[in-house]
Amino acid sequence: MRVRVLAIVMLVSACAPVTTAPSASTPSASASPTPMEPFLPNETPVALASPSPMVETPAPYVAPPPDDPRLTPTVKVSPGVFPILTTYRTKLAVVDEGVVNLARWGVERYLSSIDSYRNGQSPVLPITGPFLVAVSAALKESATSGVQRKFEIESLSIDHHVQKPWGTHAYVDVTVSLVDRAVDGNAPDQRETGKLRLSGDKLFVTDGWDYDHDRWFNGFGPLPLDQVRSGVTDAVSQYLWFESWLPNTPEPSWTLEGSPYQRARTSRLSAVDRRQVTSQLFENLNATIERFETIDGLWSGVATVRVGGNAVTTYAGGNTVVTKLDRHVRVFLLGNWMPEVVDEQLPFRDWASGGDLALGEIDVNRA
Repeated sequence: MRVRVLAIVMLVSACAPVTTAPSASTPSASASPTPMEPFLPNETPVALASPSPMVETPAPYVAPPPDDPRLTPTVKVSPGVFPILTTYRTKLAVVDEGVVNLARWGVERYLSSIDSYRNGQSPVLPITGPFLVAVSAALKESATSGVQRKFEIESLSIDHHVQKPWGTHAYVDVTVSLVDRAVDGNAPDQRETGKLRLSGDKLFVTDGWDYDHDRWFNGFGPLPLDQVRSGVTDAVSQYLWFESWLPNTPEPSWTLEGSPYQRARTSRLSAVDRRQVTSQLFENLNATIERFETIDGLWSGVATVRVGGNAVTTYAGGNTVVTKLDRHVRVFLLGNWMPEVVDEQLPFRDWASGGDLALGEIDVNRA
């Protein structure tokens, strides 16, 4: 009975059959961007405060705190429905030595976490859903008082290596043969073979094959719409945070120049003379998701978002101009890292990326 229970444990840490479709090209954009002007030429003035041309005794300046809430724009995302287009397709990829080694490392890491859990060194397992329930139950049923065990891989073979259309690992399915040894040699070794699925850029074990029901324990879930909306909120706020400052706010000491969009935006923002433009803030921000292009089941994808609101700009002469903000951005979501704006389109401009979103460089685990 013990061997049978351990077989369930190992099978629980398995992988799944692959259904793949032809690869799709990465999202396209308009033609190459036109040169950026020095400062937000994107909005039409709606209010102009009267300048103070003769200020003989200016009030003492008090520097804003670094965590001044005005520097973190608040964005309200429309709750309305939006088109979901499963236009991106995964593709079968080559299995080379690097993939095998990465998968082996991922399985070893997973087995080590099981050992730590059942030996009382860790309170949690690094898995979720029905897969977690099945593994936890099997570990409890197979526990033997006084016997400390350790899993080892005897053999591992790759069944499928699946990539996202931009080249990032989607998942790898493996067949693994394991031996479960008693550390002190006070119980016989036990062996089992099963399937595991490893997902993500760094290939973490995320699912196992349920042989009793001929399916994956977790499988692919539905699109988490709440995560799409919250991801857009966070990404747009971070995007505009980079363009927000008050007098004496330090300029960022780092820039992002890895993609065509990042280089174009860095050039646009670096052309701003902060001695002349002393403050830039954003108010009454709203974001409307116009469409979400994604991969069925995996759900990594790009949301096209219209951003509106007000830009409040103060100049060295003391006058403040409020302009209507009207831009489009593209937000990459549900990948290996945090949601992130990967393209922008200012009014009467082409998309800054020129069509190259560089998702292969962006969709990576940066931990």
